[in-house]
Amino acid sequence: MSSTVHIPFDDAGPAVKDVMMLEPRSVGPDTPIAEIRETFSSPSVKLMLVTDGERFLGTVTRDDLPESGDGPIEPHVRTDTPSLKPDDPVAKALELFGEHELSRIPVVTDGDRLEGLVCVNKSHSAFCIYPR
Repeated sequence: MSSTVHIPFDDAGPAVKDVMMLEPRSVGPDTPIAEIRETFSSPSVKLMLVTDGERFLGTVTRDDLPESGDGPIEPHVRTDTPSLKPDDPVAKALELFGEHELSRIPVVTDGDRLEGLVCVNKSHSAFCIYPR
């Protein structure tokens, strides 16, 4: 995949769909915890998106994983992670990033379909997207 492009907040389009990563990677609820741990060994991975087909189920962070053991990731999926809709204003994304101290927020339609991911860079000064 191409390396990311940073869009400064002041240069961002008006809607979340203008700054979201398309086709974000997701895993199914039956994915083994060991596989999730391996994925999190990459420092760039901050959040795992969990889907059942196209239906968004929730998220998993490193902190959500048990210290030991294996089995499917499903019991550890968080359903309370904030999400955005594609037509939400960018200002709402910035508000959620600040309120919840997040660096990644899933973008989900009303029908629970995962559409994208909004992410910010390390300095929290720009959105990260893959070139379109």
